[in-house]
Amino acid sequence: MLRKAPDFYIFNSKPITTREEWEGAAGYFLDLFLKEEYGYLPPKITYTVKTEENPVNFAGKAKWESVYFNFENEGKSHTVKTELVLPLSKEKAPVFILINFSGNVPDKYLPTEEIIDGGFGVFSFYYENVTKDNNDFTDGLCGLFSNGERGENTFGKISLWSYMASICADYLETRDDVDIKNLAIIGHSRLGKTALLTSAIDNRFVLTCSNNSGCCGAALTRGKTEGQENLEAITRVFPQWFAKGFLKYVGNEERLEFDQHLLLGLIAPRELMIGLAKEDYWADNIGQLSACALASYPYELYGRNGLIIDGEIGDEYEFTKGTVSVYQRSGSHFLSRYDWQKYMAKFREIIKRGE
Repeated sequence: MLRKAPDFYIFNSKPITTREEWEGAAGYFLDLFLKEEYGYLPPKITYTVKTEENPVNFAGKAKWESVYFNFENEGKSHTVKTELVLPLSKEKAPVFILINFSGNVPDKYLPTEEIIDGGFGVFSFYYENVTKDNNDFTDGLCGLFSNGERGENTFGKISLWSYMASICADYLETRDDVDIKNLAIIGHSRLGKTALLTSAIDNRFVLTCSNNSGCCGAALTRGKTEGQENLEAITRVFPQWFAKGFLKYVGNEERLEFDQHLLLGLIAPRELMIGLAKEDYWADNIGQLSACALASYPYELYGRNGLIIDGEIGDEYEFTKGTVSVYQRSGSHFLSRYDWQKYMAKFREIIKRGE
């Protein structure tokens, strides 16, 4: 039932068989994803931070600050508003960085009080506060690096949203009320793709949660069937997400020197959790499960279990005993409270194990 793809665990014409060989090759594989699929992220630039305390404190259980990042480059500036909520029950709180579809706190994808009651902080930002989800590359943060023209390998919008997620992690390192050793990153759908890319680049996240990320996220690019999103569909509707050069692979997927399991493998040996929904056929759930199975190899080189399939692959399942976890729930494409409970439970496991 699982799909196959070339494993690509080859570097300098030799199979990768040790952790040291994988680490020597990882930079090459990451560069492939940036050059060919997502586009290179821009360099870090100067920014200033201003915080503003909000009066809502969730029945006295939390503090909520709006954090404004003002970026400046070549005489231009852009401000990104973010939201940080931390539980007062923790001297130093483990934190989820959520790339979200709105700036609201709480939000349909952000059950803030439940997260606080779970013992976690959450640092969220609205992805379109960074740059609009369109083909305008002069908009928002893009305009600080671009006059609107893009080369073949210049950043797409996913890379810009990923850039901001890493900036958020930079900021959290300056806080004395954050457990900086315990950061997780989470995103849903296109922002689940963003979470995966961010964690592949930035190793500060002990847990990566990619919810319903589908094509060009956790799902294999090869082997799509009718009714599943493929490269033609995703690049026709959302070309702005990717490097311009990525379009040359539409209809020529076999020319790719990688598939998405390699991106997942770049997160090793840190924990990875993939959330699926039974009715989300467009997102190619079996392709996501297959990619996780193929991504297990780098984890094994670190002496860790990757994906452990210890039951039937039915309409609903939960394979969460390995360092790579996958579950499929009932329902449709959504980041639900059920999903948050799964991600929080895994985060607690990681924190407990580290004590």
